[in-house]
Amino acid sequence: MKLLEQILEELGADTLKSFSVVPGFGGYFRSVKGVAEYTPEKIVLALKKNKITVLGENLTLGKYFEEDLLIRGAISGVTID
Repeated sequence: MKLLEQILEELGADTLKSFSVVPGFGGYFRSVKGVAEYTPEKIVLALKKNKITVLGENLTLGKYFEEDLLIRGAISGVTID
């Protein structure tokens, strides 16, 4: 994880509120406080101040540990509100 944190920091990203999406597999989301909405096509994640909406097909919740969440499925879009 140190490499990912270093890359995000150099790009000017907030490493506490970051995510990575792997096409055809799913995504890894950090600083997740909870799940506000869940369907196989849409998952809304609650962060401390914002929400992240994940759109796609066959979305399922994977492992959740220390505010890190794995979402599996074909992610087609991510928005931050």
